Amino acid sequence: MKVKRERKTLESIVTGYLDENPDILLALRDGVVNISGLALRIRKEHVDLNLISIRAALKRIKERGPSSSGKENADSLLKKSRVSIQDKICVVTSKSVLPVGYISATFLQDSIVYIVDEMKTRIPRNAQGVTLEADVSMIHILSPKEIESTPGFVMRITHKLYSRGINIIQLISCSNETIIITTKKDSTASYEILTAA
Repeated sequence: MKVKRERKTLESIVTGYLDENPDILLALRDGVVNISGLALRIRKEHVDLNLISIRAALKRIKERGPSSSGKENADSLLKKSRVSIQDKICVVTSKSVLPVGYISATFLQDSIVYIVDEMKTRIPRNAQGVTLEADVSMIHILSPKEIESTPGFVMRITHKLYSRGINIIQLISCSNETIIITTKKDSTASYEILTAA
């Protein structure tokens, strides 16, 4: 009986580590993780655990696969989504409200981040307290309403891009719309990854 409780504790520690590092969990399930290396990494944080037992727990989690069909649901939903790409975008960060037309505005505690269309908006380039990020593109994903009840959709998108070495500069997700800002050079690859069948 004691052995079962210790095993459960080990399983819960390993599962907890993977829950806190979802990118590692996805990579483990995709079979692209060195299990021995990952076991060593977990043991550094939990020195009282047996290395062989950690590896065995990782193998069980890998073989078990996703606890639900979340990955498949997110992929299916992405296929039903309308994905578009737009260049001539600029990210403007300001300490105060700016009189600009914008695609999206995010009000943070100490600043406001605007995503603007350079072709339609005059950008105050020399205004005090304003920073600009140019040479970026916007990937716009318009999904069916079922996105609101599909867990893991944004995580799946970010994992797809992350696994191909693409950095996301900005990500906004609200209701059934997701906006991703990448560098202009990564935009075409991002679009292709997200629209691949």
